[in-house]
Amino acid sequence: MPHAPEARPSRLRLVLVVLVFPVLAVLSFAQTLAIVGEDGQPDKAAAIAPWDGSARAHFAKAAYQGQLAQNPAAAEPPADWIVDLALEAYQRQPLVPGALAVIGAAQPDGGSPAFWGAAAKISRRDTLLQGMLLNFHLRADDLDSAIRVLNQILQVRVEQRPAAYVALTQALRDPRSVETFVEILGTGPDWANGFLVTAARDKDALGNLGLVRQRLPDDVVDPNTDRRLVHAFASFGELDLAYDLYADLSTQRTDEGGGWSSEIPPFDWTLADQPGFRAQVIGGEEELQLTIARGKGGVFAKRILPAQSHALSINGRHDLKPQQQADRLEIAVACVGGDGPIAQENLAEGKIALNAILPADCGFVEISLSGRAWSYGQRITGSIAPLTIIASE
Repeated sequence: MPHAPEARPSRLRLVLVVLVFPVLAVLSFAQTLAIVGEDGQPDKAAAIAPWDGSARAHFAKAAYQGQLAQNPAAAEPPADWIVDLALEAYQRQPLVPGALAVIGAAQPDGGSPAFWGAAAKISRRDTLLQGMLLNFHLRADDLDSAIRVLNQILQVRVEQRPAAYVALTQALRDPRSVETFVEILGTGPDWANGFLVTAARDKDALGNLGLVRQRLPDDVVDPNTDRRLVHAFASFGELDLAYDLYADLSTQRTDEGGGWSSEIPPFDWTLADQPGFRAQVIGGEEELQLTIARGKGGVFAKRILPAQSHALSINGRHDLKPQQQADRLEIAVACVGGDGPIAQENLAEGKIALNAILPADCGFVEISLSGRAWSYGQRITGSIAPLTIIASE
């Protein structure tokens, strides 16, 4: 379940530590300037191109970054001398973003909506201004505006994307964010796929991520991203979300996703791929080629399907050798999350046949093929034809 909305701002504000310090070289310079201020020499700022408001603004911005560097988590307002410098810069050149960021940070309660609304129109590239603007929206618990600021940062500051992805993922835990994400991601920003992959790793965001993905046009999400989303949803037990997305992806495939397709597990086949224990489809063949070396074994093929009926019938054939060992291989059906197999049979005499009656509370079933080669016998090799799986009432 998504976390309560009121938990969002304090957690999202952690990203400000990264956003206001984008370049270590700038930070080092800022710290030097802050020391100048602590030494009671702010008059040195005035000596730097006194006719140029831009120079004063850059000095004020760097000095404030230096102050923040001393205690980033506190995000204290700028020192008085830094504010005076920013105000002087503003009087000479009102549209310099660095000065506006410092002036806004010094205002009571983080500034007013009118001030930040005007400041936001000045620059989308100034890191400190964007960081302070984000902080203002977070203090006001304005999640929609905070996400939009992060969107601006992502568009112009590629190096900030990892930190912004983390902040956006935390925002996605809040159900209020869904509409905003649908609107922004629906435009196809170039950061969309990177964010979706990051968000898919957060269990608390998966429910809202599913709602967002369901409403996004398919052409704005890379198919490889969707495959990773299917895997993420399924791994965290969100099988309904995973299967809905899998079904949409399946309609886009040139083939029918049948046979031994392993393109989109776990609803396609997951096949063993280990030294001496491998199940694979080679080239354009339809059969599954199996190799189990002596002493090797386990599940070599499995897939999950929705339990859309009361009964399941599975049939197939194989030519695995040696027969004495191949006859000991098994096929089984189990409810996902259940205690054990509902039904299981050996792969005897070249045939595969299994009938299973599914419990009423079985939402998804897992079909698995497994077995082991004796450590003192021959390895098992051969092929298995595609299975016929029939659901019936």
